[in-house]
Amino acid sequence: MKQCLYRIGGFIALLLAFLSPAKATSESITSGFVFKEKVTVGISVFDLSNPFFVTMVRSIRDELTVIYGEPPHLLVRSSAHMFERQERQLAEFIAEGADMIFLVASDEHRLKPTIQRAISKNIPVIAVDAHAMGASASITTDNTQAGEIACQRLAEHLDNQGNIVILNGPAVSSVIERVDGCKRALLGTEINILSDELNATGSYEGGLETMAYALQAFERIDGVFAINDPSALGAEQALKQAGADAVLVSVDGSPKVREALQQKRQWWLATATQFPDRMSREAVRIGHQIRQNGVLSNTHKLIPTELIDSENVHQFVRW
Repeated sequence: MKQCLYRIGGFIALLLAFLSPAKATSESITSGFVFKEKVTVGISVFDLSNPFFVTMVRSIRDELTVIYGEPPHLLVRSSAHMFERQERQLAEFIAEGADMIFLVASDEHRLKPTIQRAISKNIPVIAVDAHAMGASASITTDNTQAGEIACQRLAEHLDNQGNIVILNGPAVSSVIERVDGCKRALLGTEINILSDELNATGSYEGGLETMAYALQAFERIDGVFAINDPSALGAEQALKQAGADAVLVSVDGSPKVREALQQKRQWWLATATQFPDRMSREAVRIGHQIRQNGVLSNTHKLIPTELIDSENVHQFVRW
């Protein structure tokens, strides 16, 4: 692995985990003899400070190593949710002669021309975690289901009544679907959504800031649905500082939230866990199949989520 060149756009320290050796798993599509081929792969994700995306990149690397028998040459970038930045990153991947591109799209629609340019050069573009128009395939969490099961638990805990806020995020498909799923779960209840327009940016800092604002803006908040764990952890800090007793539900299943649930911290109710390892390995398999055989007929796959709470948290493997 020391011979691999990592050109990282930010948060290099968090990517040191990549130095652990890749290993085959029972899920691999290959077995027995593996031919050796050095592939160059571009990966652009939202935020390399988020352990979800760190796990995603590591899993992509590991599965590529299993399939091709050689550690890949990775071009890893963080888009910071910025379309122009990610568009430049994709152009760079094309110029570098990438064999495949894995993309967490910052804009579902506007990246289409650049994606199509890559595909025209026989570079499969696999959308992971969020949809991207024109991509060769997409593999995402079932985000509607994630929002739905999280808010079902919230409604049950509140006896189907009370006031909640939704800490929203960037206008990408995964976030939109989670919020839609949450609202679907609350239909027929007497729960009042005080706001669904607070953009916590999917970050700890954003969650802290927007939750602090909400606590000032609204007289009583009984529950919070956050679109991901980092923003929920920021919201927890705001609740703690204010001495508020609202309960939190979220989406991710990150190590820090699993720890909060194990500790039974008073604000935490549940998180709908994603499986970035499973999603990423499936994305690599599909990318490899497209590279070998061309376009597949079924190119959109959903990875179901499961709800983690303080009672079952020990049953789940950490990312």
